[in-house]
Amino acid sequence: MKTKMKFRIISFAIILISSFFQNAYAGFPVEKGNWMISPMYSHYSARNYWNNLKVTTPYTRGGSFTSNYFGLYGVFGIEKNINFVFNVPYIIQSYTDSVSYAKTASMGDATVGIAYYFKNDNPYKHVSLTGSLIIPLYQNAVLTTTSTTVTPPYAGFQTLGIEAKLCFSGTNIEVLKYTYYDVEGGLRQYLASSGPTQGFFNATFGVPLNNDWKLAGTISGVTSSSGNSSLITSTTSTVNKDYGYLRFTLAAGYNISPGASIWGNIFTDVSGRSIGEGSGFSIFAVFKF
Repeated sequence: MKTKMKFRIISFAIILISSFFQNAYAGFPVEKGNWMISPMYSHYSARNYWNNLKVTTPYTRGGSFTSNYFGLYGVFGIEKNINFVFNVPYIIQSYTDSVSYAKTASMGDATVGIAYYFKNDNPYKHVSLTGSLIIPLYQNAVLTTTSTTVTPPYAGFQTLGIEAKLCFSGTNIEVLKYTYYDVEGGLRQYLASSGPTQGFFNATFGVPLNNDWKLAGTISGVTSSSGNSSLITSTTSTVNKDYGYLRFTLAAGYNISPGASIWGNIFTDVSGRSIGEGSGFSIFAVFKF
């Protein structure tokens, strides 16, 4: 496989990772005038990839892809049923094999949006609709590496986008008492001529072990498609926009105080198409004030 093609296939294994680390708090509204801030760090690595037939193959020449993600996610309560949400990422990605090396470090795709919570007489259940704008904070470029000029692992599609997400969440009171759930699905459209258009979902189920500890499991997936599905070999071509993956995450959280908690999780890719097969871990904190 040519080096440029490898980068396009693996580049987006980590791009959407931040949206899957909100299983500890996503779906629940923040009260008017209050903040919720969550800094996070995630590490992801892959030595194999799924081709377009969903067959797993090792990267050639012992290749390895690594991504380190730093993010700041936040929510502010504008009204009782309206929240302002944002996420700002910084990404360090690299690919190396026996003859080549490439690395990028840059801001990623920031998101800003409004979450509307539909009126509900049951305080333990919430239905919300979130609309967001995706803003690229970087400039994709071709880098000259130690071996040759290659297409680096890009930080994103470098184009504006919009996103709509519907979420249903709640806490069980009668059956499976005090367990909680969060199910969301949505569409994301990048505003370039070739898109892509993406569908995504997350399904989380959490269990409190006691007053301080919680466990949660999440199944999440993304499918991305574009009007231009071919992998072009030109150094100025767009990145791969046709791929998909399914991921499983297991998380544990500890309440430090009523307004602060810390979480850690591990995750692994379960299946995919035209993307890296990898695993990783993340840590993040949640502060409410």
